[in-house]
Amino acid sequence: MLDSYFFAKSRAQAYYQDENFNIWKFPATTEKARKQKRPIVLNYSIMTRAYGTCCNSDNFIDHFNRHGFDVYLMDWGKDTLFSLSGWTLDHLADALNEKAIMPLLEEYKVDSVNVFGICIGGLITSHLINRKLKEDKRYARNFHKIAFYGSPILGARDLGMARSFKNFYRQMQPYRRPLHDTGISLFALDMCLAQGISSAMLDWSWRQFKEEGATTLSDMIELTLDDRWVPFAAFMDILEEAFATSHGGDKEAFHFKGDVKNIHFFNLVGDSDMLVMPSASIVEWGSEVPRQFASFEQVIFPGGHFIFAQPGFVHVKEKLATWFAEAV
Repeated sequence: MLDSYFFAKSRAQAYYQDENFNIWKFPATTEKARKQKRPIVLNYSIMTRAYGTCCNSDNFIDHFNRHGFDVYLMDWGKDTLFSLSGWTLDHLADALNEKAIMPLLEEYKVDSVNVFGICIGGLITSHLINRKLKEDKRYARNFHKIAFYGSPILGARDLGMARSFKNFYRQMQPYRRPLHDTGISLFALDMCLAQGISSAMLDWSWRQFKEEGATTLSDMIELTLDDRWVPFAAFMDILEEAFATSHGGDKEAFHFKGDVKNIHFFNLVGDSDMLVMPSASIVEWGSEVPRQFASFEQVIFPGGHFIFAQPGFVHVKEKLATWFAEAV
């Protein structure tokens, strides 16, 4: 229900749809003469619903649009039971490449695109690049600028939800093969994630629903009764790569491997992120990581994991949009 509710309110256009996932296009809102030549692919997490990225008028997408960017939102999963059953992390990475990256390179007649990865969306992006670099050492040249926000792929694995995810991984690992073709209720996952959601965000969400005509508590609850399913195989792969695998130090924890020296990288970290702790995202300036890229920038701001779904934080959103728009 909430998917259609919020996407109907937004300026989203259906760019790609099948039984597994959607890609929504948000066209640039600036004058044609100022339109950016490269689009931004917003690769969102499979563990929370994508309408959170555009459910208010003060979101990252709007800031990107005003700077002349067309934005393509990867909306993983649908309401159909087990719609992504059997999909692994490799399947997600391949879909990102085959349905977004490659078609947009051809459509925009450019040699590289931009990517903004939020949470697990960042992990999927790095997994794609690492995997493809093993086949083609020049694959990273398909990307111009990449920004991550709250992605559990940098630094130490001191994650706010690490214990919950590790326990789930250990308990379900023996059933990995027999449950390969099943899905996990997103509602159940959200219960695990609830402690990472700020009370301010929840309060704003309910007030927003009320303003749109949901005048009673039952009306508001009804808006949240729909569910969607996360592919079990992909979820276990993600837990293994980002949460459950033991690494032997910070240097081994960074997930970009291979030649990425053409990519300009921006790392955005919330200092009060309780879902992906700052220590899981902050890059040490003296480490080798910044030197991997054509340029490296990092902003640590006073905020949590879900600022993309909250109004405010305009200076953070505008700074990132400006960085994408700067010529290099």
